[in-house]
Amino acid sequence: MELLREESFRLLVAPNHPLASQSKVDFDDIQGEFFLLNEKGCTYHTTFDQLLVREGANDFTTHEFDSVEAIKQCAMLGMGIAFLPEISVASELEQGKLVSLSLDLTEINFVSQMIWHKGKWISPVIQVFLDIARSSYQHKN
Repeated sequence: MELLREESFRLLVAPNHPLASQSKVDFDDIQGEFFLLNEKGCTYHTTFDQLLVREGANDFTTHEFDSVEAIKQCAMLGMGIAFLPEISVASELEQGKLVSLSLDLTEINFVSQMIWHKGKWISPVIQVFLDIARSSYQHKN
């Protein structure tokens, strides 16, 4: 097993969303909001749901997608609040197409890692894949 990076998650909205201009957002502020999430059963979705319930934010609606790109596009159109890994929205944040809300999500921890069977031979093709994955993640840190 090789740890590639820790993944930070963000709540994201269009720049004209009412919460976008708030310097601090808490769980009371997101009551009644519409969330754009990965499909039910996805670890990210489940963890986010559990956090909302634990924090008492129980008045919300969700729409589920099987595409990160669809979630980003809907958020940019102002259709709701997206919950996505920061790495998947770096470009949109840099371009000002999405705004990250200041809600504390440090409780949500995920890592990207590579796992392979230590007793198995690693072919040259697999070795190239592992090297590209390492290089790709190092450039995004």
